[in-house]
Amino acid sequence: MRAGPGNLSAVLSGVAANLFLGFSSLFWWELAALPPATLLGYRILLSLATLAVVMAMLDRFRGLGARLTGRVLAIHAAAAGLVVINWGTFIWASIHGHVVESGLGYLIAPFVAIAVGAVAVGDPTSWIRKGALAVIVAAVCVMVQRSGELQHWVYLVIGATWGAYACLKKLTTLDAFSGLLCETVVLAALLALSLAVSATSLRLPAPMADPGLLVLLALCGVVSVLPLWLFSLAAARLRLSVMGLFQFVLPTTQLFVALVFYRQAVSPNTLLCFAVIWIALGVLVAEPVVSRALGARPAA
Repeated sequence: MRAGPGNLSAVLSGVAANLFLGFSSLFWWELAALPPATLLGYRILLSLATLAVVMAMLDRFRGLGARLTGRVLAIHAAAAGLVVINWGTFIWASIHGHVVESGLGYLIAPFVAIAVGAVAVGDPTSWIRKGALAVIVAAVCVMVQRSGELQHWVYLVIGATWGAYACLKKLTTLDAFSGLLCETVVLAALLALSLAVSATSLRLPAPMADPGLLVLLALCGVVSVLPLWLFSLAAARLRLSVMGLFQFVLPTTQLFVALVFYRQAVSPNTLLCFAVIWIALGVLVAEPVVSRALGARPAA
């Protein structure tokens, strides 16, 4: 990658996107007066509104209808299901102080994506990747057995949904904004149906009369869309090998937030497993770079 103002800004955008996501737990923590389900509802509606504005500003609506084939709609309907589970779990973990678990989820998500790709799509998997997958499975098993302080379902759900979501997004022809818009439209429709036929409500409790909390709530859409925009800026200019390095930033930031701001109790076993998975991810990111370098080496 050549150095230059464009590449530097792209790198900064990629780092900022992951830092923003990592620290966003603190945003949801400040909104703990609301139930997670209510926060999820507002996140869906305000994300849809924010995306519509962004799409209009970027003139992305032009030609969108022609690209919405049955296959594309099916992909994004399935992706919407993964998004709502991921968002809901992340909000719950942020409010209830289980941020180490959400960080672990995003740390194992790339491995889930590789496993799903190998099984469902038949993607080739090198022995190095198979070894890294074996390490992550072993580390998760150790945590389930020995890390009693963790809510294990949190990192398993986040890792599975985010990894599967990444696989689905590889199958679509839509850009990130258009894809997420389709997904939030599906979720908003389901939310409207739920509000109409059940006791589900988005009514705000009395503590939300605080103007500061109302402002935070209004920013739910921006919190969801801003990192996507930053990430898209980086992805448009950087190689995949460089983008892969950003996968370390989000889970590491989450661990920092958990230890420094939440003061979450973490056992030595959990920290060791986190480090082992982190190293395995490093091997995973380095593998294609090393393979290309060896392939480009002239024969003796």
